[in-house]
Amino acid sequence: MDINLARAMIRTAFESGRVLQAILPSLDQGLPPEDYRTCAHDLAAAIDQTNTALISRALAAHPQLEAEIDTAIRSHGRY
Repeated sequence: MDINLARAMIRTAFESGRVLQAILPSLDQGLPPEDYRTCAHDLAAAIDQTNTALISRALAAHPQLEAEIDTAIRSHGRY
């Protein structure tokens, strides 16, 4: 896999996670507590699966990207 593809995969996973997390406050306000907990759990599982499918695979192919990601997050708060 090309390193630029690996970077795109990682960025896509992070962005997807941010988008899914952004809806949590609305869900908390709009759903009964038990429904919210179930939905939040399902969203966490979806984020984990996305991270495994994209980030883990990209880092397995290009482990040097881990340092790049850490530096970007420390410097800019995101990758």
